[in-house]
Amino acid sequence: MGKREETRDRILDIALQLFNEQGWHAVTTNHIAAAAGLSVGNLYYHFKNKEEIVRALYERLIVATKSAFIMPTDRLPDLTDLERMIRANFVVLWDFRFFYREIIALLQRDSLLAEQYRAFREYGFQNFMALFQQFHISGVFRPATAEEIKQLAETCWILSEFYLPFLEIGGAVPGEADLDHGVVLMRQAFTPYLNSN
Repeated sequence: MGKREETRDRILDIALQLFNEQGWHAVTTNHIAAAAGLSVGNLYYHFKNKEEIVRALYERLIVATKSAFIMPTDRLPDLTDLERMIRANFVVLWDFRFFYREIIALLQRDSLLAEQYRAFREYGFQNFMALFQQFHISGVFRPATAEEIKQLAETCWILSEFYLPFLEIGGAVPGEADLDHGVVLMRQAFTPYLNSN
């Protein structure tokens, strides 16, 4: 990795930390540059504005999400794999929590980010169908109609994206311990589809 890539990655690491701690809205490019030990001009060499930084972080989020849902290649998936995926999903939510806290404002502000998001959401729904089918073939899930699978996908997506804002709206300050409760809720969403055999 060259120096330019290292600097770019450092900017993204620091921006993610600041966004998560203080909120995207409160953090400026000046704050990010200062925390990274860079001049503002040097930061702008890598990213033209804060929106570009958020888009690059969203690309990282996509990679992390895809990694969380990798299926085993040497065997059929089992219940342990489902549990691992549910938990990994909430780890990604926590790692990129600023995005979910401010998702509506971020998407309204940046049409390019909104396009990225909608494209990945469509990919996510299609991938969910394929994952469900694999778990059905392995006997983890009972048979389900396409409409049932679609509704389950929507439920899981909504729970994933709005769980942390839900906690904050209720006055809580979400912490990593809250991820366990999110896992419980997501598991509950899957329970009616588990094969009883």
